[in-house]
Amino acid sequence: MLRRTLLTLLAGASIAAVVTAPALAQSDETGSLRLMTFGGDAQLKATQDAVARFNEKYPNVTVEVGIDSVSGGWGDFVSRVLQQYNAGQQYDVYHTAVETLQSFAARDMFLPLDDFIAANDTFADFDQRLFELTEYKGSTYFIPSTWNNIMVNYNRALFEEAGIEFPSREWTWEEFADIAQQLTVRDAGGNVTQFGYEVPSFFFGLMPWFFSNGTSPITEDWTASNMTDPKVKETLEYLYDLIHEYKVSPVPGQEGIENQFFAGQIAMISRGHWIVQNAISSELDMDVAVQPARESHNTVIGFGAYGISSKTASPELAEALVLELLSPETQQAEGELGGAVPGRRSAAETEGFLAFPPSAALYYETLPDTQAVPSPANFQEVDQIVMRYFTAMMTGEISIDDGIAQADQELTRSFQRIARITQ
Repeated sequence: MLRRTLLTLLAGASIAAVVTAPALAQSDETGSLRLMTFGGDAQLKATQDAVARFNEKYPNVTVEVGIDSVSGGWGDFVSRVLQQYNAGQQYDVYHTAVETLQSFAARDMFLPLDDFIAANDTFADFDQRLFELTEYKGSTYFIPSTWNNIMVNYNRALFEEAGIEFPSREWTWEEFADIAQQLTVRDAGGNVTQFGYEVPSFFFGLMPWFFSNGTSPITEDWTASNMTDPKVKETLEYLYDLIHEYKVSPVPGQEGIENQFFAGQIAMISRGHWIVQNAISSELDMDVAVQPARESHNTVIGFGAYGISSKTASPELAEALVLELLSPETQQAEGELGGAVPGRRSAAETEGFLAFPPSAALYYETLPDTQAVPSPANFQEVDQIVMRYFTAMMTGEISIDDGIAQADQELTRSFQRIARITQ
């Protein structure tokens, strides 16, 4: 979701919001809040504007905004937040992602928000499914803000140059492999000058390949390893073939892949809405397509969400800030600035949001075909284990059979450890 695809900023850099008192103050409450958000320019701009609107209502409340690039992934983010809590340096409000929710909720780090949600009818504009995904043991600890589902992003100009029709809503794994081969270009020496696709090298980006084959590296209830499922092996073998048999993809682990896509050196990549602004800046003729199907077109969804620290000294002020961070104005700005898909459906139906890419309506249209990114309470370990063995298998460092067996053993031990905390 939402992972290392974000624009690079200094992780954990803190930016203080400028507070100016408006002519007409609505509250004389005083205090201070600390807000941690994540992302790049679009998220920061929308957040700062929301804080400015909050200060029109609460001119005597200072809000300090910190932003984390999450460049090392959500597992690293969880570790940093745990360190903040242990050191007594936690923020009052966190903007985080689905990958972290169980890790935080299982440790009682955030306040339950069920009463707060029920008391504010403004949340009726959000898709109910997003709220269902934020529940943990019957309570809701986070309110969804924006989300991403992985789509196939493709270079329309390269399709046209190759004489290939744009992807259909019904394409399959077999058709995808064929198209990727047609889009791969080699020079006279056989060296690839243009790859047809990039096999994702991050957990969130990989999940659509497993989901579209009716499987996942961990069980559906996120409590155990599922690596030994034959469909997991089938999926890994397909991705390995894209790299080594068809040679349509660079080997996972290389840097600057998205820049190669923006430069026209890769025809297709699996990403979310977060790359839209860079595509526009690069003047890339890009569009999006659904996930190719083996059994279905299911893809993955990840979302950002706001939670209020259980250690905050000002829970009511924190709630007021969250309301502004999720206001229609903020949601529309985040969507149109090229960040994630806004949680409010109305904000995703504006002319600005639908202007680019041409098939932007697909983001919401495919919502029924999404599955949440597996996000157990031990997500940081699951992420590291799966990706370490995935990279080793895709580079040929270890066989797929051995990689599956060893990953299964490590995942099983990890789930046994986390069970002592969550049960």
